Amino acid sequence: MAAAATRTRSPILYDGFMRKILAFACLLPSLAAAQPSFEQASLRFFEQADGPILPVERRVYTTRFDAVRTRRLGVEVAGTYAAPDADATLALACILRKPDGTAVPAERSMDFRFYGGQGGSAAANLLWGRTDDQDWAPGRYEVECLAGDKPVAKAAFEMNRNPAEVADGEIRVKALRIFPVDGELPPIDARQYSERLAAEDTTQIGVELEFAHAPLGRTVKVPVDCWFFWPDGQTSPPVVLSYEPQATWAGGYSAGAMGFPSAGNWIKGIYIVSCAINGQPAAVERFEVQ
Repeated sequence: MAAAATRTRSPILYDGFMRKILAFACLLPSLAAAQPSFEQASLRFFEQADGPILPVERRVYTTRFDAVRTRRLGVEVAGTYAAPDADATLALACILRKPDGTAVPAERSMDFRFYGGQGGSAAANLLWGRTDDQDWAPGRYEVECLAGDKPVAKAAFEMNRNPAEVADGEIRVKALRIFPVDGELPPIDARQYSERLAAEDTTQIGVELEFAHAPLGRTVKVPVDCWFFWPDGQTSPPVVLSYEPQATWAGGYSAGAMGFPSAGNWIKGIYIVSCAINGQPAAVERFEVQ
């Protein structure tokens, strides 16, 4: 009787055990789906004092910083991904490589939030600051962020000291002008400067800086970065310019443009353009897209 009872119970126990295995196997795809991954990711840098992180609309993104004035370096990770069913958080490890090759881990944690039902988001933190109140070493730095052992994004920036040529030569920004661009950047005599642009016609928008100075007697290179602040609070990537007057020049121009391949992408409203030399504000202008 005992043997018969055992044979009767065994199939039931076996069947229950297999059901548990199958149920767990069915959960595996959903467990994997709960860990979203990036389709694309990028880094942007901004500088600010310690404290609460500035909101996006107040951050000035750049790839050039002043080695003396920069306090803490903010790193923003923006990513796109397949929309998950629920929110999830992924820890990132960011490494700073100095001009001398030294690798420095982030001083603070960095977490990226995937939002359920969305296909993209961004996260930021102030990851590095001055060391023992010493200035940043001039040169090229690289930042790489990883999720575990998987690379997420990498970008570089420069720390510069204000070159003496700017002060000694008294190079000044005389004017900042806005003009529409269709295709290639037009020559100076063909630019139509305006503070009001038509949304239905505008593809790219150019920014021009005019510089005034006496002949310098030598060639110099002045790095200039300009940002577009949109009416809805967005900040554009920097328009990277370079003013390189020859020894005999008494003033000159530098210009660049940003935009889209087709019209209709500039939203209507008031825009602000801010240009900086070596990370220091040099000129500001406003224009309207109507």
